[in-house]
Amino acid sequence: MAQQTVTLPVNTQYQRRIRDILAAADFEFFDAPHAFYRAKGTGCTAVFYRSGKLVLQGPNAQTLAAVLGLEEPAVPDAPTEPDAGTRFAEALARHPDPKPEAWIGQDEVGKGDYFGPLVVVAARVERDRVELLAELGVTDSKVLGDKQMRAMAKDLRAVVSHQAVILDPPAYNRLYAKIGNLNRLLAWAHARALEDLLAEAPATYALVDKFADQRVLARALMEEGRAISVEQRTKAESDPAVATASILARDLFLGRMDRLSRSAQMTVPRGAGAPVLAAGHKLVAKHGPDALERFAKLHFKTTGQILRR
Repeated sequence: MAQQTVTLPVNTQYQRRIRDILAAADFEFFDAPHAFYRAKGTGCTAVFYRSGKLVLQGPNAQTLAAVLGLEEPAVPDAPTEPDAGTRFAEALARHPDPKPEAWIGQDEVGKGDYFGPLVVVAARVERDRVELLAELGVTDSKVLGDKQMRAMAKDLRAVVSHQAVILDPPAYNRLYAKIGNLNRLLAWAHARALEDLLAEAPATYALVDKFADQRVLARALMEEGRAISVEQRTKAESDPAVATASILARDLFLGRMDRLSRSAQMTVPRGAGAPVLAAGHKLVAKHGPDALERFAKLHFKTTGQILRR
């Protein structure tokens, strides 16, 4: 059965009544950003936002809407509020004409972290889903707390097509040794993620958070990527597609960092400062110098600082 998303404006005074109906249908309840609750049941997830939007996702979304007695247009007395998507109005206005009905945003996480992978995500957003992304709280992942961001990522994966390129340290080190330049490595990863997403979901425009001269990315683009308009822009996270990619990339990065910490039997920190240097010394003392290949990006000067001790 096909995945469905139903968004219904509902007066917030009904949130308790709807919760009781969902509870009687054996839905499980969880916290969610900007919401009274998130409920998961067979074939459907329901999120009731404090702004007065009930979002149903899953193959049984339409069926649940009927069970709740809700159909579009909204129930009477639904609050009238400004379109949440106006948060992104300036970024959307910068899209090329004619404005694309769907476009791709791309961002990466991990390029400045000594430990852990490089993660690049390409996310495809449909223009009629922008309001839903705003309701979910989508913004640049760097301004979100880890717990809030990771909960948001679960919902985003259900409503946005995306592809990720994840270079764990061993693969990253092999590729860097071959390419010898971080910006060219980033260009390859962005081009690969874009190509993989275009193979499953068409678009005519892609926006990438700028990491290098436009020519570096242009040279790395593959067949499908060369056929569309690809733009780089600084502070591109103001665009909902790039912000979505940023959240998904950070969620994947944090999951990989948790896995590395379990493997190392110690906390593997983010960043590249003094705590990272201390952790590197501890890691080498515990597992030997060869362990850095499995946990770290070896071309960082931190490697030399750790091994000179």
